[in-house]
Amino acid sequence: MSGGENPNAATSVSTRPREGKKRRRKSLPFSQVRKCRVQAARVLSKLLLAAREKRHGTSIKSLTLDARKIDFPSATHAIVCETVKVLPLLKVLINDVKMTENVVGDDENDVDDDGDEKEEEEEEEEEDEDDWRRRERKEPPKTVKIKESVAYVLLYELLLSPGKSIKPPNTEGDERERESTVMLTPAEKLIISKTGELKNQLYRRLRKANAQTALEFVERRLPEKVRKIVNDDPMSRFARVNGMKVRDVDALANELRERGFTFEKEDAHLGGGGGGENEGGCCYISFAKDCDRKKLSGMKMVKNGELILQGKSSCMPAHCLLVNEEGKCDGGADMSAIFERIHQSDVIDACAAPGNKTTHLVALLNNDNNNNKDKNKRARGKVFAFEKDHKRAQRLRDTVDLYGCSKKVIVAKKNFLEVDVNDAKYRNVRSILLDPSCSGSGTVQNRGDALMEYALKDGYDSDNGEGEENDLEEEQTRKKRVMSLQKFQIDALSHAMRFPGVLRISYSTCSIYQEENEDVVQKVIPLAKELGFELAKCLPKWPRRGFTEVLGKTNAAKVVRVNPFEGDDCEGFFIVVFQRKKEVCEKIIDAFEKEEEIQKSKKKNKRDLESDVLVVPVFDTENAKKKKKKNGGSKMPLFR
Repeated sequence: MSGGENPNAATSVSTRPREGKKRRRKSLPFSQVRKCRVQAARVLSKLLLAAREKRHGTSIKSLTLDARKIDFPSATHAIVCETVKVLPLLKVLINDVKMTENVVGDDENDVDDDGDEKEEEEEEEEEDEDDWRRRERKEPPKTVKIKESVAYVLLYELLLSPGKSIKPPNTEGDERERESTVMLTPAEKLIISKTGELKNQLYRRLRKANAQTALEFVERRLPEKVRKIVNDDPMSRFARVNGMKVRDVDALANELRERGFTFEKEDAHLGGGGGGENEGGCCYISFAKDCDRKKLSGMKMVKNGELILQGKSSCMPAHCLLVNEEGKCDGGADMSAIFERIHQSDVIDACAAPGNKTTHLVALLNNDNNNNKDKNKRARGKVFAFEKDHKRAQRLRDTVDLYGCSKKVIVAKKNFLEVDVNDAKYRNVRSILLDPSCSGSGTVQNRGDALMEYALKDGYDSDNGEGEENDLEEEQTRKKRVMSLQKFQIDALSHAMRFPGVLRISYSTCSIYQEENEDVVQKVIPLAKELGFELAKCLPKWPRRGFTEVLGKTNAAKVVRVNPFEGDDCEGFFIVVFQRKKEVCEKIIDAFEKEEEIQKSKKKNKRDLESDVLVVPVFDTENAKKKKKKNGGSKMPLFR
C-alpha cells in the first residue's frame, strides 16, 4: 500500500471487479460520503482527547464498528484508520500552509455521542447567512474556525485517499448536485481553497525526506517501538468456535472453506481446543494473514455468535486457567481429579466486560456441549461475572446473550473488591479469572492512541530531533499512571486469593510493562505462599517467558509474555496462574465435600419430617355439602 491509501477508505470509489466481470460498484451519494466524514471526525476527536490526557486503551474498532451509533461502520472505520496512520504528516502540512489560526482543538463537548446533527446543520446555515450579510456590507470575511479532527479527516480525503477529493461529483444538469456544491461547509471551502498549497507542501515534504509515500515519511520519524502501528503487515486473524452454539465443527469449517478462507483448525500453542477430554468445548481457528477480514466479519456465523473473532492472546487466560495441558503439577503429582472438580464448580470473572473471556470460560466448563451422558457426574459450574460500570455491564449482558451463555452466567454490576469472600453464594467457586484494568500497552498496534501521542508532540516536524526533549516528562507521566494501576491490580489479585475454596487463579493484562506484570506477581508472592499458592506453568509450548531478573529463573519460566514488537504474531499480553499445592487442594475439596454432605443430610431429614405429617380424612358433612353447592359443585378435598 502506498501513500496511506486504502481501497476501503474512500467511500466514493469503486471496488475491484471480480474476475471475469468488469463491473464497478456505484459510488455513494455525496450526502452519505459527508456523513461518513462527520462520523470519522467525531471518532478521531475522542482519540485526540484520549491521547492528550494520556488515557490509553481507546479502541478504534469499538468506536467505529458499532452499528448502533455509526451509520456506515466499515467506511468510517477505514477513514479513521488511514487518517490516524498519516496524522503526523497532516499536522506538519497544517503548519506549512499557515492554517494554525483556523484549526482549533477539540473539547469534550465535541465528542458527545448524543449530539444532534440537525443542530450542526442549522449552525452551518447560520454561518453561511452571516457570510452573505458580510459580503453585502462589504465587510472583511470572518476567520473560519475548523475543529482539529475535521481538518485531519478532510486533509486525508483531499490529499491521500484514492478519490483525492472532498467536492461533490461534477454532474452537470443535476439540480441536486449543483445544490450540494452551494451547500459546502465553511471547513470544506477553506480546505478546497488551499488545495494547491497543500499539494505543493506535500510534494516538498516527501522529496525532502526522500520518502516515496506518506506512510514512509511517517515511519521514518517514529520511534522503533511504534513503527509497527503504521505497518501494513497485519497479525493473523484468530477465532474460536462457540461450543455453546455449534455441535458440528466440521460443518462450520467446510462452510468457511467453501467461502474461500484458508485456516488451521489447530494452534501450535493452544492446541485444537476441543480434541481431548480436558481441552474444552471450543475449537481454535487461525486464519491466513491475507484473509478478507471484512468478508469474514460480515458472515452470518460471526454475527449470530457461532464463530467468535477473538485474539489469540485474549484466548490464553481462560485456556490457562481451565485446561490441564500437562496433566501433572511441577512435583509430578497427577492433577486430573482436581481439574475435574474445578470443571464441576463455579468460576468468577472478576473484571468481565466486554465478555469474550467470560463466554470462553463457559465453553471450557461445558466441554461436553451440555450433553453430560454420565448421570453420576456433577453438573457443570456457572460463571459469576463482575463489572462495576453500568454501560460496560450492559455490554457484558449483550455479549453473554449473543453467545448463548445466559443460563450459565450471572452478571453482577459490582466492584470485585467489594465482594464478600465468605458469602455462601460463592462457596462452590474453585477458580478465578482476573484480567484487571491496565495500560493496554500491548495493544497499541490495534489502536490509534500511541501513534497520535507522537503526532501531537511539539517539535515533531523539526528536522533536528527537538521533539525528544519531552521524553523524560512523558516517561514520568506514564510511570505515575502505571503505578496507580498497579495498586489496583495488587489489591484485586490479593482479594482473589482470599476466597477460601479457590484452587486456581489466572492473572493477565494486555500490557507489556514490567510494573503491571512481573512486579505485581513478585509483590503478591509472600501472600500466595502464606495461603498455599504457587506458580503453575502456562502454555508449555510458548517460547517467550517472564523477566528472570524480577522473578528468578524458575518462576519466570512459568509465566507467559507476548510482545508484538519482538515478533509475536498476536497482541501483547502477560499471563500467570497461581495454583494451590496438591495437598492443599485435596484438603479444601474434602472439607467442602463434607460440608456438602452435612447440608444434604439436613435437607433429607427436613423432607422426612414433612412426609410424616398426619393425614386426616374429611367426611361429607352438612356444612361441606353447602360449601360444595356454593362453589358451583366443585369437589371438596378428601384429606387435610
